[in-house]
Amino acid sequence: MNSKSSLVNELREKGYRHAFVKSQLRIGLPMMCRALRESRGWTQPELAREAGMSQPRISEIERPGERNLNLETLLRLAEAYDVALQVRFVPFRTFVDDSDNLSLQRYSVKPFEQDLADLKAEELWDRAQERRRQMLVLRERPIDPSQNPRSGQYPLGNVVEIPLPKDPQTASGAMRMMGTEVAG
Repeated sequence: MNSKSSLVNELREKGYRHAFVKSQLRIGLPMMCRALRESRGWTQPELAREAGMSQPRISEIERPGERNLNLETLLRLAEAYDVALQVRFVPFRTFVDDSDNLSLQRYSVKPFEQDLADLKAEELWDRAQERRRQMLVLRERPIDPSQNPRSGQYPLGNVVEIPLPKDPQTASGAMRMMGTEVAG
């Protein structure tokens, strides 16, 4: 029996389900707070200053099981990191999947300004893709109508793929190559 099916069997008991959620939050939230701080390259005193808290309080927040984190504390941390905080009710399956897929070694959340820059790059990429779609069909030199079995009609020609970079960050350069104006 694999660990996931073992967990599913244990989750059948209501008391276990709720204890599992509590333990995952009490361990996961402090670890996420620490991982996010480290991803920014901040020290605890730097985060404390940004969040308007003391460094010992940050230390407590980052130690699993040390403190119960309330919504106001999480909102202050979200503001310090300049990220959104999402709290929602979900089915247990979603909760287990999210817990399993969380990698604290690579945990990072982009601050607003970086997120906005990425959004602008995606918009440029989308415009470049639209321009690419408009340029996909190129007409070849018309065939002599006398050679065409449907007299007087001309074939459209071959579809030619114009590859664009897959990375949205390079979309502005690709758009310039295609003669599309890029707004800064």
